[in-house]
Order: sequence, then structure tokens, then C-alpha cells
Amino acid sequence: MQPFVAAAPLNLVYVADRSKAKGVSDDLWTLYSAADAAFVSQNIYLFCASENLATVVRGLVDRKALAEVLKLPEQKSVILTQTIGYPPMQAR
Repeated sequence: MQPFVAAAPLNLVYVADRSKAKGVSDDLWTLYSAADAAFVSQNIYLFCASENLATVVRGLVDRKALAEVLKLPEQKSVILTQTIGYPPMQAR
């Protein structure tokens, strides 16, 4: 849904698997899934900062269409996506 995504060298997709959380309420599953994705994403941010790479987490994504393209089974859901690339050249 954002043009720069197609040109980026790497796009990560964070997916949660509902079948791994038996007995957990929908509210808690949503919370845990989002928190876990955020933990991973923050580590990616730190790595990118150390390697002079650019990154952005994207919540604005067509989750249903992406799940279809990835052929995710019904119990798996796209939580977030994260784009990684090179920072734009600085004006000199």
C-alpha cells in the first residue's frame, strides 16, 4: 500500500499462529502476538541502526491479501510488516 515497499531490498512479515496459543482468549492472543512482533521488530531496528540501514514497521498493510499471497492457513495471521533498505543519500 506504500510505493517504497516494492523497491526495498527486504520486507519482513511477522505472522502469529493461533494454534500455538490454545486456551488463550482472543484479547490476550492479540496482545501477546503484537508484543512478540514488537520485540522482534525492535531488535531489527537496533541491528539496522548498527549497520547504517533504514527500517520502518508498517501497520498499514492489506493483511488479508498478504495472507492469501503467502498462502497462510486460517489459524495464522499477519501482525506487522517491516521494510529494510538503504537510507536515502544525504544532500551535500
